[in-house]
Amino acid sequence: MSGVGAGRFVVARNPDPRSRLPYLVRLPVAGSGEVVLATQGTWPSGKDLYCHPFQAWPEDADVVEAVDVEQCWRSGAAVHLILRRRRNRRSLFIWTEGRGRTFIFWRSPTSMRRSRPGVRVPQAMGLERALTVAVDVHERYPWRFARRGVETVRRELPVGDYAVMQGDRIVAAAERKRPADLAQSAIGGSLGLALAELSRVPHGALIVEGRLSDLIKEGERGGVRPGWLLNVVAALQVEYPAVAWTFAETRALAEDYAYRWLAAGAQAEKRRGGDRPEEADAGTPQAHAGPLVRDAVERRRIVLRAAEGGTVWTTAALASHLGVSQATAWKDLRALVAEGRLVAEGSRRTRRYRAPG
Repeated sequence: MSGVGAGRFVVARNPDPRSRLPYLVRLPVAGSGEVVLATQGTWPSGKDLYCHPFQAWPEDADVVEAVDVEQCWRSGAAVHLILRRRRNRRSLFIWTEGRGRTFIFWRSPTSMRRSRPGVRVPQAMGLERALTVAVDVHERYPWRFARRGVETVRRELPVGDYAVMQGDRIVAAAERKRPADLAQSAIGGSLGLALAELSRVPHGALIVEGRLSDLIKEGERGGVRPGWLLNVVAALQVEYPAVAWTFAETRALAEDYAYRWLAAGAQAEKRRGGDRPEEADAGTPQAHAGPLVRDAVERRRIVLRAAEGGTVWTTAALASHLGVSQATAWKDLRALVAEGRLVAEGSRRTRRYRAPG
């Protein structure tokens, strides 16, 4: 490394005389190792700089600049860089796609202000496309996403009302609420359970068909002080920060936003999956799996198979095993008891379920 420390951002001259990218940069990405790119300049100022992956940092690099790194981390399809100096501290490296190719751009606050909106936020590109959305079978009067190229399929979802999936796993899920439903579930405690389940999904959202002021009015109709209801909402948002909240004012706006949000979640997971070789080389983490979707027939088949093998179930144990809520696990167990295929023993708090005999 020619005396250059591993925790530094380094700019060097490109040793390949045939390259149209005269510089190399080395990024010490936390948790992913170093990323080496060939680029057009030493810092993006008037415009974004195009970059291209470079095979390895040369041992005899002709270093132009080396600066201590305060933070350097990967987030989805981007690498964030913060340097320990007063000027030109922050920049961003973005992996994006266009015309069937992968492009990498180096951006700073100055260059981003002069870019087109689609270039400033490349994650927003390509969202208006064909999409398959799973709709929970218990959802009444569901969004239909008309004229948006969406195919909807009815599934028994373990979390959320709408979801996009990779295989049989949920990668993005949205819970739909109206202000009256939200007020009731927040006060009654069931909203916390729903948010806990949404937080297990790679991308979870709560989308409300109304304003925050509508929520307060619904609470007042039920005799709840506005301040207390706001306390509950604020506490739940802090408790489950991984779940995005959106008050979308109307049903039409909520439906339109949900479509775009689910598409963005699907696109983000595709990027995280390391589909592009450049990102795989840079150490992109694999997509974290969401809950597995099983319908009631399959879940109960699993329960019976284990019970016949000697397993004694509790509601909590089954919920954990199947990755469903305790309410869903309890319904499955009660249904199997009603069919005579399981026997329930004990009081309500200690109840266990086993195979007959």
